[in-house]
Amino acid sequence: MKTIFKLSALVAAIACLFSCETYKVGDPDMTAIHKVDGKYMAFVIDETAAAVDTVSMYAIVITNTTNDDANAGWITITDMDYSYCHWQRLYAVRFKIDIDAAAQTFSVTDSAAEEPTTSWNPYIEGAYGSYGSYYTATYQWPANFNVAKSATITNGKVITDGVTTPSGYKADLIEFDYTLTYKSGATESHHIKGQKKTGWGEDALEYETWLLQMGW
Repeated sequence: MKTIFKLSALVAAIACLFSCETYKVGDPDMTAIHKVDGKYMAFVIDETAAAVDTVSMYAIVITNTTNDDANAGWITITDMDYSYCHWQRLYAVRFKIDIDAAAQTFSVTDSAAEEPTTSWNPYIEGAYGSYGSYYTATYQWPANFNVAKSATITNGKVITDGVTTPSGYKADLIEFDYTLTYKSGATESHHIKGQKKTGWGEDALEYETWLLQMGW
């Protein structure tokens, strides 16, 4: 009887060994600039006002290059104010930036800017089967836009967990000074500060409120 019990225990142990076999799962693939890239919501900050004023909102996307360089990437900046573009078309520019992936900083001087026909719209992300990709003003009225010439960014940085969101959780902070130069020679400069999109609405209440006030 003891022999039968021993054999039963051995068979059970072998079965458990095979049934409980684990497989090593590789680390997820990350871009060379994964500490910087991503989708951000940010306010244009008017620091010259009597009190800090959030005068506008930008949707920002930073992506890696096709070669996955650790020292370069692409940034798309979309103005979420559609009041000057009927049918809710938004104005956007895209240009290449220099990145220090280790320091989580970025900058560029007079980078050639283009106006893409589509950009990311955080407000409609996931709606209409578009996953947030949105036609811009340039798509609707190319003759009236395509006016951007170059862009300059200074003091660009991303700080991991640099923002405490309204829900109490952390999100990455983004901040930079931005100057856009038009083909006419006119320029506009802004100080921009915001946070990475977490996917949770309660983490972005300030931005949601601003969008609703603008009529989205």
